[in-house]
Parts: sequence; structure tokens; C-alpha cells
Amino acid sequence: MQTRSVKTLALVVSLYFFTSNLSGSFLPIYFKDPLGLSVAEIVEIFLFTFMILGLLPFALLKTVRNFERIMSVGIFTTMVFFIVLIFVKNPILLGLAQGISMATFWPSFNLLQFRLSETKSRAQTIGLLSSIIPSLAGIIGPVTGGFIIENLGFDFLFTASIVLYLIAFLLSVQIRYKPETSKFSIPKSRTFFIFFTTFVIAGLGEAYWLVYPFFVFEISGTALNMGLVLAATGILLSAVTFSINRLSDIRRTRVGFAIIGATLSAAWCFGISFASSMNQIIALSLLSGFGNAFRTSWFAHYGDSFGGEYYASMLVITETGFMIGRLANLAPTYVFISQANYASYFVLLGTVLLFLIPLFLMSKKTTT
Repeated sequence: MQTRSVKTLALVVSLYFFTSNLSGSFLPIYFKDPLGLSVAEIVEIFLFTFMILGLLPFALLKTVRNFERIMSVGIFTTMVFFIVLIFVKNPILLGLAQGISMATFWPSFNLLQFRLSETKSRAQTIGLLSSIIPSLAGIIGPVTGGFIIENLGFDFLFTASIVLYLIAFLLSVQIRYKPETSKFSIPKSRTFFIFFTTFVIAGLGEAYWLVYPFFVFEISGTALNMGLVLAATGILLSAVTFSINRLSDIRRTRVGFAIIGATLSAAWCFGISFASSMNQIIALSLLSGFGNAFRTSWFAHYGDSFGGEYYASMLVITETGFMIGRLANLAPTYVFISQANYASYFVLLGTVLLFLIPLFLMSKKTTT
């Protein structure tokens, strides 16, 4: 039964991430042109998005018995968000709609990854569902999305996304979900505090929400060229992820791999600050791919370090950690995008990511 649910989940997330890659990377471009929002208004969208994403899961965990099933709701609300995109231009409403769609998908999706995987293969399962499938979807999705934008426009792209999300929703209701029996509770230990802090820093070190799409589009020149760059990047990402995740399960070197991942991710940030061509962005994506693949081990280590009764609560609080970091990231995002100073922004993020390394090392000295 568990194997069947994993297969159904893999099918659902394949369709979900393909659709997300079809349009998601182009949303900042859409907000700026043709929607005509200013940088401040675009940042406002993500301000409300991050707040909802960080806080709504708390209320859902306390009020909804079958927390895992919220993932299906999340796919449906994502479809609704794309309907809103076609008819609404208000930044606050767009941010609320996007935040609700993410807050109802990601915590329950991550919970399913923990519950449907075993310790001996957790990194492989998580790597498959949250890294490899998204990376493979990132090969076809952006090129297709860029082509549609160039030839048929954003409205057609959003309409196609609505249909695909509806199909994913109908498939998702076939997954056998488990009711959540544990109340909200988090481990009171130094180990959990370290994990929480790393998620705050990781959220602060994220570039893909706004700055990276703007940067790639500026260098690429067109939506189609941008899609080609993202597709080439996806090929490299998917090529390295699974083998590294499998090695993490075999060697049980979660923390060591996480340290390597943080170092490579920081190196990518420093390197991308000097990029000035599509080929350089693609070549540097290999660093990003290895960095993300190695850092997946930290999330697998998160699942290994605590009992299943804590999973739902931990994943909810994880989104709060990311929220804090992402909200802090909006300040430099606004400043550097307004000045088109991408180099300084990426250097700042690379420096931030290096602070993960001492926290990873500290985790070796703690126990739950």
C-alpha cells in the first residue's frame, strides 16, 4: 500500500512540478511586464506570500485532522492562484493567493516524504520527489513555457497551467493519507534549535524567488532564451542529484554531505556574481546542482533525528524558519534589484550560506 502511494505521489508531483516549471520561473517577469508592477509592488507580493506560507500551516495543523490530505487542497489552491493571476492585479491579493497555495501544499507534501520513506532510503526518496523530479520537470517546463509566452502569451500559459493543476488534483485524491494523531509539539533540544536556525539562514540565502529570474532574463533577453537556459540547468541538476542522494543513504554521511553542499552553494553565488552570458550561467549551474544535491542530505538528517510523532509539527515550524529568512531577504532584494546590482546581491547570499557550515558542525556534537 505504501509503495502504491509513493508511486501515485511521484506521478502527482511530476505533473505538479512540470506545471510549476512551465510558468513559475516567469512569474516575476509577468509581474513586471506585462502586468506593469513596480519593484516595490513585486516585493509586496512576496511579503504576503512568505507571511502566509510561514504562519497558515500552524492553524491548519491545529484544526485539520488529516494534515497530509491538505496537499490535495494545495494543488487545488494553486490552480485557483493561476485563475487569480488572469483577472487580478492587486499585489496584496496576488500575495495572499500565492501564499495560500504554497502553505497548503508544501508542509503536507514534505510530511508525506518523511512518512512514505524509510531511514535507509530517505535521502533517495526525498531526492527523487523534491530534487530529481523537479529538476527533470525543469528541463521541459521552462522551454515549453518560454515558447508559449513568446507565441501565445501569458494568459494562454496560465490557462494551460490551470488545466494541468486540475488533473494533478484529481490524481492526488487517490493517495492513501493518514490522519494526524499527534498534537503540535516540537522537540525541546539543542539539536532542533540548530535545525531551525539553519532553515532561517537557508531562507535568507534563497535567490530563486525574484533576483535569479530577473538576472537570467536580463542576460537571456527573451522568455524563450530564458527557458532554454533553465532547461540546460535542469539537465545538469538532475544528472548529479540521485547518485549523491543514494551515496548519502549508503554512507550515512548526512552532515558531511550538507557541509559540502553549503560550500558549493556559496561558491555558486560567488561565481554567478561574475556571470555575463548564458553559457556562463549554464556552466555555473553545475555548482548549484551539486550544492543542492548535497544539501538534501540535511533534510534527510532532519527526518532521521526525531521520531515520527514530531514530523508534522517540525515541518510546520520549518516553514516558519524559512519565512523569517525569506522576509529578511526581501530588503536586499528590493535594494539590489532597484539598482540592477546583481553581483553584490549574490556575493551577500554566498556569505550568508557559509554560516550554515559551523551550524552543521555543531550538530555532530548534539543528540536529541
